[in-house]
Amino acid sequence: MKIKFLPFQSHCFAFGGFEIQMLATFDALDALGASVSKMDVWSRDQDFEILHCWGLDIGNYENIKWAKKSGKKVVVTALLGYYETLKEKARFLISSIMYKQRIIIEMLENIDAIVVLNDLQAEVLKKNYNLPDSKIFIIPNIVGEIFFEKRLQSSDNGYVLTVGNVCARKNQILLAKACQALNLPLVIIGKMMSGEEKYGEELEKMVTNSGGLINWINGLKENSDELVDYFLNCKMFALPSHAEQQPISILEASVLGKPILTSDLAFGRQIYYHNSMLVNPSDYNSILNGLKLITYFKGEANIPSFDKVRECSSQYVADSYLNVYNSVIQL
Repeated sequence: MKIKFLPFQSHCFAFGGFEIQMLATFDALDALGASVSKMDVWSRDQDFEILHCWGLDIGNYENIKWAKKSGKKVVVTALLGYYETLKEKARFLISSIMYKQRIIIEMLENIDAIVVLNDLQAEVLKKNYNLPDSKIFIIPNIVGEIFFEKRLQSSDNGYVLTVGNVCARKNQILLAKACQALNLPLVIIGKMMSGEEKYGEELEKMVTNSGGLINWINGLKENSDELVDYFLNCKMFALPSHAEQQPISILEASVLGKPILTSDLAFGRQIYYHNSMLVNPSDYNSILNGLKLITYFKGEANIPSFDKVRECSSQYVADSYLNVYNSVIQL
């Protein structure tokens, strides 16, 4: 059984958590001895049985159509919206009649299995796309083995940690303002996202004027010793984003037994983040009060269950994907 991985876009143009997960999954499967390889778009070789596309979007429409015509099984790992607000639901309905979602619904007819990150996204597939349970698989993101190896070495050096690309969506500025008001040291780790220069400049001014209370580290390599050390030594982890899928950074902090503050949105309510302090990401006072409560009660009630996040090990994820591949080959 040979599997080809195909990314949604070239990694030189966009590279983030989804792409990191794609490569981590590839490595985990390769370590188990699975016959996985990366698609060479210039090659005419069709000696494989399964096309695994990363991303459910119109950019993969032709790849999926021609793979199916060529007799290949098609697996897609998807990032889905949660369609929480009336506006989001209305836009989905209109799009399913006239534009993008209509094309995606057509694509789903040629997909043998679709992998999502959690039970909430599985419900979206069933409710919005009428997909049967037999085609839907839930597999979480991978957390690097180094986090599992060091999970009993945690300490508390008194600072709040947030990790992710610096951008308005990740909401670092409002978090920084709340930390300043409480005199809580904040460490921000992440590169400024392209197109978010004004946001980055505003954050940089806050850092400069904070007297050392706020520190911004302009990106660290995933799973590096330095990055893990920042996780190990924080008081709590905070990510009050306006929109997310399944942030790996929260999973990493959860594996290490850290209290979590995140958004009271669908992504924050997924089972892997259960017990997290949920706040309104648009409300300064909500973030402020969340930080206060975790600090006062030492975060003991806001640590997600390790029994659930242990599913984020590379072994579990690789085994789960092999189960998906075996199931579609038997169709």
